[in-house]
Amino acid sequence: YDIIQKKAIEEAIFSKFMVLTGGPGTGKTTTTLGIIKVFQQMGAEVILAAPTGRAAKRLSETTRMEAKTIHRLLEFKPGEGYKKNPENPLKGDILIIDESSMIDLLLMHNLLKAIPVSMNVLLVGDVDQLPSVGAGNVLKDIINSKRIKVIELERIFRQAQDSAIITNAHRINKGLFPDLKTGRDSDFFFIQEEEPEKVVQVINDLCTKRLPRYYKVDPIIDIQVLAPMQRGETGAQNLNRVLQKSLNKNTQGLEQGGNSYYIGDKVMQIKNNYDKGVFNGDIGIISNINFEDRIINVRFDHTEAVYESADLDEL
Repeated sequence: YDIIQKKAIEEAIFSKFMVLTGGPGTGKTTTTLGIIKVFQQMGAEVILAAPTGRAAKRLSETTRMEAKTIHRLLEFKPGEGYKKNPENPLKGDILIIDESSMIDLLLMHNLLKAIPVSMNVLLVGDVDQLPSVGAGNVLKDIINSKRIKVIELERIFRQAQDSAIITNAHRINKGLFPDLKTGRDSDFFFIQEEEPEKVVQVINDLCTKRLPRYYKVDPIIDIQVLAPMQRGETGAQNLNRVLQKSLNKNTQGLEQGGNSYYIGDKVMQIKNNYDKGVFNGDIGIISNINFEDRIINVRFDHTEAVYESADLDEL
């Protein structure tokens, strides 16, 4: 650990509420692991959570401990609300919330109500990463309030300096143009195409052939395409159709609202659905289709959800 990381670990012990922030590659995960280890050596109970299922899964993988979504931690029940509240607070000595930039006002409100006075709280996040889908910019506002202890990690560690993704992210945050000159072994590539039709061809070729072959990855599970718009030839809607046709060879699908749904498709939930227990950004795979009743089953990391045809606009 460097000096600032050691300071963060010490402050976490003595601060009832603290924020650990910093850009990619600055050691937030390593510092968090150090904080967990110190509290465990003190005999304290550590509780881990994150705003989304994907973030919670990632936190579990890095810490080798159970991490829950905040909704699961608060034992949210559709129609009943949050079971964890001031009358039935959370139990534990320190609560660590990762990817805190994604927490909205309503969720933070209910989370804080369930935290007992005796519990330490550590928010870990990067204000330059994903903001919340819901109202508010909680992490940024907490930092700007100057009322909460904030430790900001700024040093980019040597291993991270080898990543062009990380170094370019820091360049962009500083208002500098990213470095586009990278070699074959880089994790960052820039491919310039002017014609929309050619852009789609290149993306399709990258996803179906070049990236899976070079990196030995599953094109459906391990590759994600991000587009800045929904419509148009290079928009998300058309790219989804093109990639679905290339990657999923199932021929019998369910048609709904101009979209086709096939077993094996990767889908994303695009709004919070408390009844199903799935939330905006959760990614799953269509595991079964009942064509007679027009019902689709989607397997997420944490649950299996059932969608009637009227629900499919959420995918």
